[in-house]
Amino acid sequence: MIKQTQLLSLSIKDFFTPYFLGLALIPLITTLIILFSLLAYGLQSLDDTMNAVRIEKTTTQYSDQHESHSQSSMNVSFDDNATKTSFFDIDPVSLFDSLQNSDLLSSLFQYEWLRWLIHKLVFLVAGYFILILAVIIAVIIVGFFTPLVVNKLKQRHYPSLQIKGHGSILGVLWYTIKAFLIMSLLYIVLIPLYFIPLVNILAFNLPAYYFFHKMLVFDVGSSINTKIEYLQIKSMVGNKIRIRTLFMYLLTLIPLVGIFFPLFFVIYLAHIFMSESMELRMAQTAKQ
Repeated sequence: MIKQTQLLSLSIKDFFTPYFLGLALIPLITTLIILFSLLAYGLQSLDDTMNAVRIEKTTTQYSDQHESHSQSSMNVSFDDNATKTSFFDIDPVSLFDSLQNSDLLSSLFQYEWLRWLIHKLVFLVAGYFILILAVIIAVIIVGFFTPLVVNKLKQRHYPSLQIKGHGSILGVLWYTIKAFLIMSLLYIVLIPLYFIPLVNILAFNLPAYYFFHKMLVFDVGSSINTKIEYLQIKSMVGNKIRIRTLFMYLLTLIPLVGIFFPLFFVIYLAHIFMSESMELRMAQTAKQ
């Protein structure tokens, strides 16, 4: 426990040095630029779509031999002079056409409070995914700086440790794509759980944590150890690493923390892998 406390203390001291703080600003600024660009485009797309689609409430009267009925429907007309853009080229006319056949939905959407509630729920869900997207972008960006972090920590604290990284650029790219695809698949598989209170919190965050954990651990471990050493360390202290990455992930759910502190997470994990590497190699040398 003392050892882990010392590693955490070293990581904090290292992070708050001019060198690492400067590196931490790069993923922060880059992520903010990407997010604000996507947000601006998304808001413009939403505004264009709303201007392009005009929904009018009409009432038609019809009668037969015995009685007269009043029927309400949602008639949709499209403004040809407006500009419509969308991320996925969704045709709003088709969307509303499918809704107009439901008298219940047509009646419910007349209430201002219901439209307000739906509006807030949409922004809440969108806000969550924007936060997760920010974390994913920051983790991917900080991965490019992992070798710099490892070399700097080696010079400061582990001068006798030999760096034996493994993998290639194509290998890292494939690992990232595979982790992203698995995360996306988990989001789809867990859809039924999104509607269960409390359980949906776990269901929403499990896929993102999977990607977060996989990328951080692989980036650090592959930059320091051979593949055999990497697997050995994961088998020895894998559960301890999972506990720490879980705590790190929970911190990322705090706005801005998730895009400023990934470099600190890399520093902390690098300390863990380097200290474990030294012990592992000393033990192997003693056996020989």
